[in-house]
Amino acid sequence: MSAIFMSNPTQLEAKLEEWLKHSPDRIRVEYETAYSGHKVYAISLSDFAVPDEKKRKLYVAQPHAHEPATTAGMIDVIEQLVAGYDLAGRPTLLDVGKVLAGMVVTFNPIGNPGGVERSPYPYWDGTEVPNERFWCIMFGEDPDAPGQRWNRVDQFDTKELQAPDPIGIAYEQLDAYTYVEPNRTQLSSYSKLFRRMDAEYRYDYWLDLHQTEFVNSATQCQILLPTVGLQTDEIRIQCEAWANHISEVWREAGFVVRPPAPLGYTGTQAEYFRRNWGDIHRRMCKMTVEVKNNSACTPPERQMEAEALAVVATIRRICGEV
Repeated sequence: MSAIFMSNPTQLEAKLEEWLKHSPDRIRVEYETAYSGHKVYAISLSDFAVPDEKKRKLYVAQPHAHEPATTAGMIDVIEQLVAGYDLAGRPTLLDVGKVLAGMVVTFNPIGNPGGVERSPYPYWDGTEVPNERFWCIMFGEDPDAPGQRWNRVDQFDTKELQAPDPIGIAYEQLDAYTYVEPNRTQLSSYSKLFRRMDAEYRYDYWLDLHQTEFVNSATQCQILLPTVGLQTDEIRIQCEAWANHISEVWREAGFVVRPPAPLGYTGTQAEYFRRNWGDIHRRMCKMTVEVKNNSACTPPERQMEAEALAVVATIRRICGEV
């Protein structure tokens, strides 16, 4: 698996060095430096000889350290756009010349590299860690309720409350005391990097890659649409068609797919998204990929395949190939 399932910062940087040697004129790299010292990368691919105003712009990213197949899938797609083959050596379905002439595709393959470095496993397959323990690794174990995960919050200060020890890998450390969940606050490296890149390219689409456990369900994949009421009717219709297309690609590849549905968060969790990304949802097509994590029914190579398929299907759809 280690030869093709690449999910940590060291593996990403080794591949980035290869890609830059192979196609230096077609790759631009920017980054935010996290408190941990890690670089949070934005890797943009395009034929930059073609004016950007003539292109469609796609942003692909992942914020969570406990969802490693998102990283592995993105690295696989970047390899396809650079070399013409996936990491297993199979020819890409993408018309790479057409894609790069007609698009700017920006990838943030690891939104929280400090969290990834704290992860005890490179992937989650359900054989080592039951979900209850996995959730404690994600968000930390509740100091007052051993065996239960801690409350999920957008940010916290360890001077002001009794935080888990160790801190859950989902959180990015911002300074000696402050931690944040990257996609729930504008303070994270993940959010700052997107805002900076969006100011440069003004993206038309954002594919947000995630994983979840789909507990007590055979479901392996699902597209989550934005919270109801955040989008204009025009953007909502576009997103629904995009979501249905990816879902069909997954089904054709043999995955058990749950139909697309709006993000189900309510209360405080929903407010995080409205506050941080409401303006983006009203302007562009943005939606969430969910692929089953920590389950023997979806081994790591299939997790990675599902994530990569969602990205490739999106690129082909934007380029009019399907």
